[in-house]
Amino acid sequence: MPKTPAHKTGFDVVVIGGGSAGLSAAFAARQEGASVAIVSSDKLGGECPNYACVPTKSMLAAAVRYDDIRRNGARFGIDVKRLTFNLPAMMERKDAVVNAMTGGRRLEKILEKEKVTIFRGAASFIDDESIRVGTHIISAKSFVIATGSVPKIPPIAGIDSVDYWTPREATSITELPESIAILGSGPIGCEFATFFSLLGIPVIVFDIADRLLPREDAETAALAAKTLMHRGVTFHGDTRVLGVAKTGRQIRITFQTKSEPRKTVRVERLLIASGRVPNVESLGLENAGVKRNATGRMLIDSAMRIKGQAIFLAGDVSGLPAYTHTAHHEGAIAGKNAALLAQGKKKFASVDLAVVPRVTFVAPELASVGAMPDELVAKKKSFTVWKFPVGALGRAVIESERIGLLKVFVEKRSYLILGASMLGDRSGEVIHELALAMFAGLTIDTVQSMIHAYPTMSEAIPGLMPS
Repeated sequence: MPKTPAHKTGFDVVVIGGGSAGLSAAFAARQEGASVAIVSSDKLGGECPNYACVPTKSMLAAAVRYDDIRRNGARFGIDVKRLTFNLPAMMERKDAVVNAMTGGRRLEKILEKEKVTIFRGAASFIDDESIRVGTHIISAKSFVIATGSVPKIPPIAGIDSVDYWTPREATSITELPESIAILGSGPIGCEFATFFSLLGIPVIVFDIADRLLPREDAETAALAAKTLMHRGVTFHGDTRVLGVAKTGRQIRITFQTKSEPRKTVRVERLLIASGRVPNVESLGLENAGVKRNATGRMLIDSAMRIKGQAIFLAGDVSGLPAYTHTAHHEGAIAGKNAALLAQGKKKFASVDLAVVPRVTFVAPELASVGAMPDELVAKKKSFTVWKFPVGALGRAVIESERIGLLKVFVEKRSYLILGASMLGDRSGEVIHELALAMFAGLTIDTVQSMIHAYPTMSEAIPGLMPS
């Protein structure tokens, strides 16, 4: 049977991946006047708006509202005697939110307006100057790899024999499980633990770390853990899951905490939220001469470029902090530099991840920026801790949300802000004031001297005191 003839096309820059990093790269390259193509094997927009960040936050928004009315409705004068929730309606709204952001041909139209050519399918390198996408052979002067990441499935005995969920499946549920176990106590695991527990589902969280949200400040993370435990979440820290097995409608999980005897627990559902790995295995990187180190990473410089190659990385594949907002930034830098390289220029822009705020959407939110105390101690930084109990704020009293704490880590001599962590209502918004102060090099007393509106959660900042 004769082979389908290949269609050959050439561009200045080809971006592989249509997610946050890839879209930013394509737009940035076009702004430099380069001819650009983008290759996507999945829905444009990528993981975050389609399957991860946006769906989970939409689900959490519904669950948080339900729980808030259930707990506080009566004191606000709202009759909650017949209060219930409608999961199909929650999920229908989630789908509508996703559709508003990436549905129809919205992103395609934007790319077409910017004169970016779209190729659908999986890309693989033929050599360092061309890729194959279906029946197309596409050449480029430079490439941007922005293919994102995929769930990391731990090597647990029996894992392939059970019908586990990844976060993608967990955002497409049609009914609630009777109980659920979550492997991983990072942001993803804790956000799903929040969602299910707010709706009254028993949740068990396992992790090899000894506490929830181990990369966050220990004190604010402990407050977040306390709220989860209060809702019925059980946490097994410093624990290894040794095996899983299907038993009727349930999954039996065998685990061991420290050196204690092995134990088992049965749940209806298992959610794997134990990390993600770069999605590069099908790209044929070896054909392009790309080398990876012992951990599988591709080494890049501050321009997001693989040394000696006309290939740039952006987003989760880069090995840098994996957030949607950093992916956008990295994509813009990589796309700009890929275009400059294609045009024969040698001066490139550099990525700047010195100040990266982050938010974990537990209830209430936990937001952070900069270095946490453990890191500062490891770096032998001399710092003081400034605190304010955000539950004392007028806005917190008004909203009946009294749980919370703001902590800021301040360099002793300069009074510059080295990091901050906040658990509390709207902490994801408040943290950006401190992030801006870090970015602009403002001291803590300078930030505190600004007038803050009353009653707002931002009033916690002028209320900070050294502890």
